[in-house]
Amino acid sequence: MLDLVKRLAPLRLAPNSPETDRCVEILKEELPFTVHEFPPGMEHNGWIVPWSWHVEKAEIRKEGKPVYDGAAHPLGVMGYAESFSGRVGLAELKKHLTFRRDWPNAVGYHCDYYYKPWLADWGFSVPYSLYENLPAGDYDIELRTIRTPGTMKVCEFLLAGKSTETVVLNAHNCHAAQANDDISGIAVGIEVMKRLAGRENRLSYRLIVCPEHLGTVFYLAKIGPEKAKYFRSCIFLESLGTGGQLALQESFTGSSLLDRAARHFLDTGGWEFRCEAFRKIIGNDETVWESPGFEVPAISLSRHPFPEYHTSMDNPDIIREDKLRESAEAVLGILDILETDCRMERKFTGLIALSNPKYDLYISPGTDPSIASASDENRKKWNYLMDCLPRYFDRKTTIFEIAEKFGLPHRDVYLYLRKFREKELIEFI
Repeated sequence: MLDLVKRLAPLRLAPNSPETDRCVEILKEELPFTVHEFPPGMEHNGWIVPWSWHVEKAEIRKEGKPVYDGAAHPLGVMGYAESFSGRVGLAELKKHLTFRRDWPNAVGYHCDYYYKPWLADWGFSVPYSLYENLPAGDYDIELRTIRTPGTMKVCEFLLAGKSTETVVLNAHNCHAAQANDDISGIAVGIEVMKRLAGRENRLSYRLIVCPEHLGTVFYLAKIGPEKAKYFRSCIFLESLGTGGQLALQESFTGSSLLDRAARHFLDTGGWEFRCEAFRKIIGNDETVWESPGFEVPAISLSRHPFPEYHTSMDNPDIIREDKLRESAEAVLGILDILETDCRMERKFTGLIALSNPKYDLYISPGTDPSIASASDENRKKWNYLMDCLPRYFDRKTTIFEIAEKFGLPHRDVYLYLRKFREKELIEFI
């Protein structure tokens, strides 16, 4: 995963640019993505597909001497800035400079013009240390940006399962030189899909990698509510490669099966995490998935906030392979609940002697290797579960509902119930 981050992070990404096209080609080397293309100028609900854009030259000079080269770093020019050539005074120049006071020697990420092309102007992103020390006088500006009719691209990888019921993973690829936000999310999403591809899955899974908001808006508009009705839930993956605890952001209602599964997995698994309501941690494409007519429950998993957010310091040096791996395992753990959850049908009448060697289903947590929980509190939970369990073989109650009710890890409960199935006492339905 870290190798992929290092390969993609230096690219001059944008919602539509030559190097975003290069990103798409690299992603296709990882998985056989289907690529949906949308022409510039296309409009939907006020959203507009931008033209392919890149910087050809971006110089600020004073008295013939170079002051700043905006082309030296992918963030040095405001995204989708227009061309400008001419001489301006210091006051006018400062109107066209953006900076981050909290990171005086870094370059900030500017993206307003991506989504508001009607506001587009010329401008540079500069270190605050440069901005505050610019001397009075006139400056010569030579900013050449190129717009071409390339298409905006949305990458979709489908891993079909036995059911058409689909879980969507989503990450964006439009932030230039931002390794954690969100190349890390792409890397984790690809890793999860590769691991899922080695299994026999009940559910279907789709990984969507595309420009933030714009990509998912036009993708959903293309496929329409009829095809999207199979999308049962969505996990947005972002900023997963740095240190710090996981941040789980709930869906719009906070009560979907995916919400409950994510909270349960992280809580019973001893993960260090925080959980907040919809859009209270970070805003991404969850508003698109949850939009009227689609209303796909969308949570996000991140490690937000992190100090380098939206600066040139968000580079591969801050990404940790162990955190990427841990993030992928968290996603897979949540998906395992959705994948293995089912109801059960009883094949017996009366009370079963679980300790009889014929069944060998009586457990003392800590001695049974399939049960990870061995604390006194969990011992009591398991003892109580065994007393109550037969009543839940009613074709109505799911395995996850049992795990949730008793506060025990879903996987442990699932593995225990598989033994009942092996003894032909129940069927999974």
